Amino acid sequence: MYPPTLREITVEMSNLYSTQTKGKQLNLSMDELLTFYGILIASGYSSVPRRHMYWSVDNDVHNESISGAMRRNRFDDIMASVHVVDNTKITDDPFFKVRPIFSELNHSYKIMPFHEWLSVDESMIPYYGRHGCKQFIKGKPIRFGYKVWSLASSSGYMYHMEPYCGSHTLLPETGLGQGPSVIIGLAEQAQVPQGCKFVHDNLFTTLSLMDEMTKRGYGSSGTMRQNRLFDVSFTPRNAFMKLPRGTSEVLCQGEKLLVRWKDNNIVTVATNMEEKYTETSVKRWNRHRRAFDNVQQPKCISRYNEHMGGVDLHDLQVSRYHIAIRDVIGGTIDLLTFSRIVSQSLLQRRVLLDLHVPMFPSSSRSSAVCGYLGSRASPQRLAQSLLPGCQRSPGDISDQEMPSPTSTFQPTAEPLGPGCDGVV
Repeated sequence: MYPPTLREITVEMSNLYSTQTKGKQLNLSMDELLTFYGILIASGYSSVPRRHMYWSVDNDVHNESISGAMRRNRFDDIMASVHVVDNTKITDDPFFKVRPIFSELNHSYKIMPFHEWLSVDESMIPYYGRHGCKQFIKGKPIRFGYKVWSLASSSGYMYHMEPYCGSHTLLPETGLGQGPSVIIGLAEQAQVPQGCKFVHDNLFTTLSLMDEMTKRGYGSSGTMRQNRLFDVSFTPRNAFMKLPRGTSEVLCQGEKLLVRWKDNNIVTVATNMEEKYTETSVKRWNRHRRAFDNVQQPKCISRYNEHMGGVDLHDLQVSRYHIAIRDVIGGTIDLLTFSRIVSQSLLQRRVLLDLHVPMFPSSSRSSAVCGYLGSRASPQRLAQSLLPGCQRSPGDISDQEMPSPTSTFQPTAEPLGPGCDGVV
């Protein structure tokens, strides 16, 4: 969930916004905010055409946990007022209204140690409205939306993200071009330790980036565009395309290794992490023989393919259970199970408080998360360690002792009368 500091900011600014725009007190509490978050998460895996149907008395759409945790009108009031900034203190930042979310999340991501292999790429947040920072990227799964520069591990864990907003993007200018500035800026802002290895595509890779990353003690590997090779003496592209599949060329420039390889198309990779050129064998389909051929592939290209997809993997995990109400974890665990446990725990928070169940400090939960991730713990254990309301020490949590998600709430349905479809 959101860091505690961001939750406190959300409560304060939402109450302030309601007073400023509506002239009445919202009186949003921390418990209500967590319940509100729980409803949003639940909407990601239990969706209905209209959000008011969660409170409907009809059996086919009624959601007992949601309707029992918060009344419909109260949810609408919070939905209309939730804010994280003071609207009277506008800045030149196009993402001024959500900047605290990025800042606090980037800070909370550092709970996990840095992976040796890091992937840099662009993510897209889908958006079809009107905004000066909305982007269109042809060929992407999400073509319209906000572009976010992302730094993630090769396994999909996000370490830092920065929304792209033109000249207002909060990344340092290095004078090496946009691509190198993004990678170096993410490395600086995320405080990546020396020795980590960055993998990136041809949008970012230049020869000057390789030199700068070497000076800073980072490994770097990425595909390169033809127009960035300048005076590199490779075989002309048209002539190289006529050579058989698996043909490669190798050039060394200082500590950089430049490799060109013929597959279905020509692939050019630059890296500063290879002391010598090596190859590995891969299989490629031969449509003439209708069988697989063994083809020699440069080892640097094999490593690039292995570690490049970290940001895409993170995007895939996020896209599976998007919050359905409008106006989180990577790895190999079951995301649906994780989302359900987080949602139910937040919805049942009031019951836990009424029973005077002791809460774990956040430091204990952080330690538990690190331990469970390292031991491939079950989703139930991981979710319990993250949530407020865990009443046992991490070592005592048992999967068999998980409470039933639907056994706590018994909502009192108050029909609204003819023509109405819910409980308020």
